[in-house]
Amino acid sequence: MFYMSTLKRILEAFVNREVLNPGEAVVITSLPRYEVLAYFHIMEELDLIECIYSRGSHKVYQLTDKGKEVLDGMKEGKIIDVVVRESDMQFPESVRTGDKVTV
Repeated sequence: MFYMSTLKRILEAFVNREVLNPGEAVVITSLPRYEVLAYFHIMEELDLIECIYSRGSHKVYQLTDKGKEVLDGMKEGKIIDVVVRESDMQFPESVRTGDKVTV
């Protein structure tokens, strides 16, 4: 499950830091590694963080402007709206409808 309180804890780990890697976020937040890694993937897809260094499995991230805006809004107790819209990407009908595909 995705919890906004967990998202806030991880975003707050970026406060007073220019950059952060998932391992540091684990230490700062005391959250399980698998959970922090999952949230980092979600935050990257939502454009809240961006990878600025990657070598092998070591990645370093920084907050984007959108990430800073979301964190500020969460600190102020504002409601975060998530908008789902049509994608420009083309997917096969089976993927869009959730039908099983036999290969």
